[in-house]
Amino acid sequence: MDEKKLTLDVMDRGAVYCDIRKERWYSTVLNLKDGVPETIIQGEEEGAMTRVLYGNGWGYVGTADMSSLESAMDRAFMMAKNSDPLRKQKTGLAHVDPQHSKVIMPMKEDFRDISPEEKLDFLRDIEGHLKCDFVKSTDIRYRDTLVKKEIITGDGTHVEMEIPRTVTYMIITGKSDTVQMAVHGVGGTGGFEMSRSTYDHVDTVKDMLKNLLKAKSPPSGKLPVVMDPHLTGVFSHEAFGHAAEGDLVASGNSCLKGKIGEKVASDMVTIKDDPTMDGYGTFPFDDEGTKAKNRILVKDGVLNDFILDRENAWKLGMEPNGGARAEDFRVKPLVRMSNTILEPGDMHFEELIEGIDRGIYAKSTSGGQVSPAQGTFQFNAQVAFLIENGEITRPLRNVSFNGFTLETLQKIVGVSKDFETGVGHCGKGQSAPVTDGGANVLISQVTVGGRE
Repeated sequence: MDEKKLTLDVMDRGAVYCDIRKERWYSTVLNLKDGVPETIIQGEEEGAMTRVLYGNGWGYVGTADMSSLESAMDRAFMMAKNSDPLRKQKTGLAHVDPQHSKVIMPMKEDFRDISPEEKLDFLRDIEGHLKCDFVKSTDIRYRDTLVKKEIITGDGTHVEMEIPRTVTYMIITGKSDTVQMAVHGVGGTGGFEMSRSTYDHVDTVKDMLKNLLKAKSPPSGKLPVVMDPHLTGVFSHEAFGHAAEGDLVASGNSCLKGKIGEKVASDMVTIKDDPTMDGYGTFPFDDEGTKAKNRILVKDGVLNDFILDRENAWKLGMEPNGGARAEDFRVKPLVRMSNTILEPGDMHFEELIEGIDRGIYAKSTSGGQVSPAQGTFQFNAQVAFLIENGEITRPLRNVSFNGFTLETLQKIVGVSKDFETGVGHCGKGQSAPVTDGGANVLISQVTVGGRE
């Protein structure tokens, strides 16, 4: 089937724009709980998403039957044409230069060459390294995916890409006065070699649980808080990154609307969202075929850019920067983050805490909630430590802190040289693999919840 001809035919029928995104997925999902395999899934599937813009109306049709691609495109065209008269708001697409490229992202160790049995043996070996007297239960989850994409657009783009990803989550529990859980994920864009680095993080998750089991309740009130690199990354992604997504900005559901060029953080803060760096959210082209680029969202405290697909770039009068991502061929692309980083500074960790009489060192996260529109956040640290007289003393648990995102960014008074990243899956109606990270960051004052 000539997909290029399909798109040209639809354009000849009066469409403003159309595209076809073909995908073929290979995946393995494994779950080993207390030595027993609970999930073993391996398979492949293929399909395509067709999109048509006619006037101001969009039509989207996905199909798992590649022989019905022409029919899917026809249905998307009629859907767009019929919805055009009903649309009260005008829309359009910002210009991008057509792309013609094929990118195969490498795997040093192709996970398709490794059987599920061998992968389970790997998980059992990880489990053996996790076992100790205070670990009462283990849950190890593994996933690898290879997606082959081809994107053909009515305005001349034709790109192909192969993106492999692997991730392993270690979840361990123990009990002291209450049951405690520690979670840590390891992965990235690449082959099975990415998962082998899980061994390097076994002590991290064990130390986290060990501290939780002997931890006490935290103080409460307005206190200085140091976020570790993983919590810094989560803060950058959740509290700030979602507010910087162009669809939320264009619809008026972001606290950042109208603030390009304004000071939104302290001079120490530079935040980027970069799909071109090594990470779990890496890709060469977005799901509209736009070339990926490093997006400097905040530069030295000044709001510099948003994450943009073509439609929301048009609405905001800005340049698209490769921000369209779809979970798979069943759904249309949305504006999504990739690898969101708060850039490291020039301070040592000891300098961050030396002037703190009483404060909190908060590490990683166990959940929370944000409101991009109101610009508020609430996060729970997985584990934390009390800082007294410039020294880290006893471990804490059930630490939460909250505030206004932009106010908190202005209160960042220290950023360390240290730099680490973590992996995760971001939900926004669809799931997307992402990396976030940064440095140890000192917030001069934030509201901490506790029981003291």
